[in-house]
Parts: sequence; C-alpha cells; structure tokens
Amino acid sequence: MRRESPWLWKVESRRLLWLLGLTFALIVTFQYIELPYAISSIFSSTKIPISRNSTSLIGNSTSAIAPSPAGDEEEVEVDQIYDSSGNATAPAISPTTATLPPLLPILKENATAPTANAKAPGLNPSLVKDHATAPSPSANPPAALPGLNPSLVKENATAPAPSVKSPVALPILNPSTVKENATAPVASAKAPVALPSINPSPVMKNETLPTTSKVPERNPTKKNVGDASPIVRFVPDVKENAKMPGFGVMSISEMSKQLRQNRISHNRLAKKPKWVTKPDLELLQAKYDIENAPIDDKDPFLYAPLYRNVSMFKRSYELMEKILKVYAYKEGNKPIMHSPILRGIYASEGWFMNIIESNNNKFVTKDPAKAHLFYLPFSSRMLEVTLYVQDSHSHRNLIKYLKDYIDFISAKYPFWNRTSGADHFLAACHDWAPSETRKHMAKSIRALCNSDVKEGFVFGKDTSLPETFVRDPKKPLSNMGGKSANQRPILAFFAGKPDHGYLRPILLSYWGNNKDPDLKIFGKLPRTKGNKNYLQFMKTSKYCICAKGFEVNSPRVVEAIFYDCVPVIISDNFVPPFFEVLNWESFAIFIPEKDIPNLKKILMSIPESRYRSMQMRVKKVQKHFLWHAKPEKYDMFHMILHSIWYNRVFQISV
Repeated sequence: MRRESPWLWKVESRRLLWLLGLTFALIVTFQYIELPYAISSIFSSTKIPISRNSTSLIGNSTSAIAPSPAGDEEEVEVDQIYDSSGNATAPAISPTTATLPPLLPILKENATAPTANAKAPGLNPSLVKDHATAPSPSANPPAALPGLNPSLVKENATAPAPSVKSPVALPILNPSTVKENATAPVASAKAPVALPSINPSPVMKNETLPTTSKVPERNPTKKNVGDASPIVRFVPDVKENAKMPGFGVMSISEMSKQLRQNRISHNRLAKKPKWVTKPDLELLQAKYDIENAPIDDKDPFLYAPLYRNVSMFKRSYELMEKILKVYAYKEGNKPIMHSPILRGIYASEGWFMNIIESNNNKFVTKDPAKAHLFYLPFSSRMLEVTLYVQDSHSHRNLIKYLKDYIDFISAKYPFWNRTSGADHFLAACHDWAPSETRKHMAKSIRALCNSDVKEGFVFGKDTSLPETFVRDPKKPLSNMGGKSANQRPILAFFAGKPDHGYLRPILLSYWGNNKDPDLKIFGKLPRTKGNKNYLQFMKTSKYCICAKGFEVNSPRVVEAIFYDCVPVIISDNFVPPFFEVLNWESFAIFIPEKDIPNLKKILMSIPESRYRSMQMRVKKVQKHFLWHAKPEKYDMFHMILHSIWYNRVFQISV
C-alpha cells in the first residue's frame, strides 16, 4: 500500500489539474464569446428596455404662443400661428395615447428592383428582377420580440455593389448585390418580459398599434419629460452637446471648395443601404445622366451666369420632374406635426409642408416602396411653441420628442434603418433646428434656414432653406418688384431691431443715425400701415444690407431679391440658399463682418456697369424665390425639393 500511495497521488493530481484546466478553459471561452453580447445588450445604444411608463411631452392645457426670442420687432407683429385661411389661432394641445408595435418585425424582401428605363452602359438588366418591392413590415408581429445581435447584422445582407468610380460609365452590378427573394437581416435573441412604450406625443391620436403588454400612463407634463426610451435603430454616435470643429470665417469660395471635396468624399465613403431597391438604381442612373449632361446654356428660362453649371442643373431638374417620388409620413399629432404656418418669418417650412402634403402633389407617392425620399413632416416653430418651457434654457424635451418620433417610425417601418435615415429629409426654419436635429437626424438631409457652418451644416448633404417673410398668405406676391436701376437714389438701406445680436450695434455705431447721407441705416423704423416705409426704402435702394441677427440667417436676403434690390450679405459662415446650384457671387455682395467700417468704400468701388448687371441678374433669379399657392416651374417649392433631390442623388451608393 505504501508503494502504491505515491502513484495514486500522482494520478489524482493529474486528474485535478486536468479538471482545473478544463474549468479555466470554459471560463475563458464564456468570457470572450458570450460575455461581450451580454455587455452589448446592457450598455449598447440599441438595448431594449423591459418596460417604461409613458410620458407625454405636451402639457394638459392649451399652450399660449411664446414669443420668439430671436425675432425682429416688425417680424414679431405677424409671428403668430395661422391656419390656412390666414386667421390667427392658438393651438389646443391635448395628450394622446398610443402603443408601440413589436420593435423589429420580420422584414422580407421578395425581390430587388428593376432598373430605370434609360440604362447607363455597364448596367446588366439580368441582375435586376422585375416587380421588386422594398420590404414592408409584417402584418402579424412575431410572438417574441427579437433582440438585435450586432454580429448578425450582416449575416443575411446582400453583398454591396462596387461604387461608381468613372463618370463615363456605371459599373456592372455584382449578381450578389441584387438577389431574388433576398431577406433583410433578422436578429435573434430572447424576448424581453414586456415591450417598451414610446412617448405617445409624436403618434397619431387614433392610431393603435399591436403590442404584447399595456403600460400604465402618467400624467403628461411639459416640465417632467422623463427619460427617452431607447429603440433598436441605427443612429451614428454623436454627442448631444458636442462642439463642432473650430472654424474661422469661411468665404463663399472656400464653401464652394468644401462642397466639391464633400462630393468626392461622399462618393467614396457613403454608407451603402442594407439592401438595394428600384429607387436606388434610378438615383444611380440619374447621377450618371446629370454628370454627363449635354451642354445647354441657351435656355431662355435659365440665365447661365446665375448657375454653377446650368447644363447639370437643367438635366437634374428634368429628371426630378420625371422620376422623383416622395413618401410623407402620416404619423404624428398636431400641432407639431402636419401643422404648416403660412405667415411670418417661419413661413418657408410651412409653405413647403402645405404643398408637399396637398392631395394633388405629383411628387408624393402613397407607396413607400416607390419612394426615393422620405419626408419628416414636423414644424420646428410649432415644436418650440408647444414644448419649450419658458426661461428653462433647455431644448432637451424638444430633442426627445423628435427622437421618439424617429424611434416610432423606425420601429413601424423598415425604411429608416435601411439607410440610417440617409434618404429621409426635413425642412425647418427655426433658429434651434440645427441643434435639435444634429444628433438623431445626423445622416438625414436637413433643409435649414439657420445654415451656419459652425452649427454643423454639412455641404453636399444639408441644404440652405430660404427664410421668407410672408405678410399675406393669400397674396404672397403682393408689392413684388421695385424701381429700375436708374431710379434708386439711395446707395444702401438697412432697418432692424438694434439689439438683435452682436453685429447690428456695430453696424449702427458706424453708419446709423444718418452719419452718411448715402447710407440709410436705421434701428427701428416708425410703424406705418402695410409697412410702407420699409418697403419704399427697399424698392428705392441700390443695395439692401442683410445683416445677421442672433443667427446667420435673415429674411432680408429673400426680401432684397423680392424687391429687385442687390443683397449685401454681412453674416460670416452663412451658407446662402440653393448653394448647390446657384452662383451667388454673380448677383449678391458678401462682406465679412470685420469690414463693416469699410462698408461705403466697398460699395462705392463697385462700377456702375457691374451694379446694373447684378441688378438685372437679381430680377432673373427672382423666380426661384417666389411662393405660389399652386407651384410653378422653378419656383421656391421646386427649388427646395430640387436641392434635397440633388444632394441625395450625389450621395447615393449601392
């Protein structure tokens, strides 16, 4: 026995070591294989909460219209809420209830899309199946809510096609790019105990969506907005209060250079959609056609010097009229959603919304599978009026409202997640819109009045929305035009609230109070019926000063064009409207803010012949800055839509 004991001890020791080694291997295997998914499900931005009490962002009582902190005195006079007939109204706000559908219904794509009728060289039609449709949400939600496993996102996705590298011919699509009966990726995981409920305020009042459990409702309040409900969707990681890169003053020529650079980088770095659709291929074909547009600078309706490339603009506009389809989401409660304001300084977003949501708009489709673009129909002005807590100096609840709306439509439909929102767009004219949309709509096309380079405006993706001051919605073209070039005795004119930002006091200190008889620079003009004093000065001045207020944008830019006055823009880092296609330096003057002391010297140095040429061009470009109740070719509505279309075309990549 004594001789066998050491041998048995050695055998037992070996078994113990093998057991410890196996245990350690199992622990390591669990740690490096299973644990990251557990951690990602807990800490990821796409986590799924168990349940949450629903909190409305809208107060119980009727909301009084808060005066804008950034409006001129003459602007505040008409800065109220109006219905389509022009009557002032205060919106009645009531909380609504709704439930959220299962978050990620199983999405199926039966086939991909056929090519456009006109085919670019190299596009193999055999690779694209007929009667293709984009995936639609399942009518019957699955019994268990699937979680999103990050490692499974690309498992079933179609292979991307090579990017377009040559303007001469489109590449041949890889057969793996467009597959018959292709299926959008479906994640698999255990379902949570209860589905999350979204904040009901962005949802239609009578809309009821399938859900597995009801969540008790709290009393909605404007001040107690609660925490946002995280939803599975693809949003870039952008910090809410992140400062934009430090910029100095970017000149117009530098902006043009940045636009060209971004076009190249977008072509190279654009994120491809998760699956290819017919509208994607139509946009790719349109991009080829625009880049290879035949030279045509003799069009009587398009004066070539006004445009960066009149041939490309004309071809792009023709293709937009021919093929563009927009899907406007119907979800969302008034007054924030679907409530256009047609009067005042925020009228641009209202007029665009009113026209795009009209029943007879030829660009709008009821079939989202046919859409090239998706419209987010909210009013940035009504968002502020409805939700901003006076003197709170916080926009968090406004941002949360928009986030909840995006979460809702991305859960109900597959379209946002397909492109991370890159084919979605908004039109917003309030000063706060850039900061409110910077995080959760970072990939979307933003048409912004406050088009400030320092506020995160992205050339080639975002577009500058003209800020228009509509005094009478029934007669938007009343008093249009002005005196001829030889009947304008005043060199330059400006009038505006003197304490509206830092720049105007500087302008008034140098040139105000009739310090120079040639320059009519005022603070507040005496009020007259129909604002005749202001209009008369605009109509009889050679140059109209468009000095920034609290933000870079000003309605005076469009007003100057409206009254045949050459705009003089004094607003550093302001991106002028329709910058993608218009050659602004051919009909406007840009003066850096630091050169205000030299204002008269700069204007006097402009030869009379050049002034007359610029004023003639102002008259020719005027048609692009006019609203019509029934839209006309090349008018403001079509130009806004074209800029959005144009940017999307040059971002497309499959």
